[in-house]
Amino acid sequence: MTKPNGFASLRLYITIVLTVLSIASGYSQTNNQPYSIHAIGDITDNIINRTSGMASTGLAYRNNRFIITNNPASLSAMDNQFFAGEIGVNGQYIDYSGNGVSVTNHQSSDITFKRFTLGTKIFRHWGSAVGIVPFSEENYEYSGSEQIGGSAAVIPTYNQGYGGINKVFWANGYEFLNHFSIGLTTSYLFGSINNKNILLGQAASIYLSSNSNTFFSNLYLDYGIQYYGSINKHWDFTIGAVYANQTDLRAETNTNVINLDSSVLRSKTTIGTYTIPTSYGFGFSLTRNKKYTLVGDYKFQNWSSLRSTTGDFFYENSQRASIGLEISNKKVAYNTLYETSFFQAGFYYNKTYLIVNGTPINDIGGSVGLGFNSKRSVLSLLVVLQYGIKGTTQNNLLRENYGNLSFIFSMRDFWYTHGRKFD
Repeated sequence: MTKPNGFASLRLYITIVLTVLSIASGYSQTNNQPYSIHAIGDITDNIINRTSGMASTGLAYRNNRFIITNNPASLSAMDNQFFAGEIGVNGQYIDYSGNGVSVTNHQSSDITFKRFTLGTKIFRHWGSAVGIVPFSEENYEYSGSEQIGGSAAVIPTYNQGYGGINKVFWANGYEFLNHFSIGLTTSYLFGSINNKNILLGQAASIYLSSNSNTFFSNLYLDYGIQYYGSINKHWDFTIGAVYANQTDLRAETNTNVINLDSSVLRSKTTIGTYTIPTSYGFGFSLTRNKKYTLVGDYKFQNWSSLRSTTGDFFYENSQRASIGLEISNKKVAYNTLYETSFFQAGFYYNKTYLIVNGTPINDIGGSVGLGFNSKRSVLSLLVVLQYGIKGTTQNNLLRENYGNLSFIFSMRDFWYTHGRKFD
């Protein structure tokens, strides 16, 4: 009787995961992201998965081999009796320009772990996946000055913030009524953001320091639907939509004010909430001859319903539009059509949720990706190169010219077999 081979592949995959994590852990997130100083930091729009090369466009994208979580309804497309695993690593380079940027120190780079996901078909029409990804990221550091007691005198300052919110999720997609699929992603958001403001005395010694650590947590739900079918023997289509309710994160902030001699002048704990507003999105997909796929997405989030807690920035509704193209190379073997490689390209325009100094902060860019499915193993690799511009140098602001190099490692194998008996 044959034995299930999925567990051996799973051990191989876990070994790869641990190896990549050990490499990525050697690099902390050191990129300075100036606009992450506001609110809960930069919201993660760059989804690291099969859709990355298409500018993360995938609300109506379905794939039987890869774990697509842009829309949880996509999971019903996974093959039966297979399990899949994916990890994503992203390296980023940023070049800054604008007032206050040092001529000799205007670049930063880092490499970080971005995604870990496992998925399988529970039943014939029910696909499921679990994983962890970043939800928001904050990392900034700058020097400045503050007035003393409202007088004309100023004192130098050092400001720093780091941390972010993580998303642990369980996503499910179920197909019924022939070509109609619904999905639900149940997530737990958690993480801390640390902010430090230091008043400097003579010889750059610490005169006074204010340290705050805010821990966020709560459940978060988002929903998805897809309908797919064929126009004729050459053309296939999918339309999809996603929706997420407004959610209030519990926010517990611990603040300590420390004197020159390291004594604590004041310590305070406050409990509050931070609201993540309602969001929705729509997408389409058109495929010709199972080879050429065109996808498009539009996403909206109602940030203007909130008020900022400080006067240096305001919220506005965020909108993201993207489009992508994929060319899939397939071969027939043993009466089965399988994919050997694929090429992707995409473009995106992201109107973020921030208005700083009366100026909207926008993000625009493009990506290309090249993927390979191994013929001799259960592994696949997708390499994605992305370039974008965020912000502007107008109104005393900063512009980020950034490049991302992402690696998505994937594996897929039989989760179990019924086996055969031989006499």
